[in-house]
Amino acid sequence: MFTKSILIVFAVTFLGAIGLSFYKYFYTKNYDYLVEAPCDPIAEKCFVRDCSDPESCPPNQLSVYKQYYVKAYNFPGCQDNSCITTCAISDACESVACDEAVGDVCTGPISGSD
Repeated sequence: MFTKSILIVFAVTFLGAIGLSFYKYFYTKNYDYLVEAPCDPIAEKCFVRDCSDPESCPPNQLSVYKQYYVKAYNFPGCQDNSCITTCAISDACESVACDEAVGDVCTGPISGSD
């Protein structure tokens, strides 16, 4: 009797965890994509990576880029994988700042000096 009760509690807990995960990730799409977009180091602070070896570079081949977090439910509105247009015209994206203090390699903005 005691073993059967433990088994029922375990099964209900297990099914509840599966149900909550399904609701969060598939139904409400409450998670973020980290998206990379082209960046102009003259105008803004950008992330930098070495793409001299194509094997060590991601498929987008961006060596100077910026990053955004885009909610999964907003991602279908992006016209390309960088979501640059969507991020520019709405608040659907959260910009990720390049921070050298945490180990990021950054460049820009380049200030003009006369």
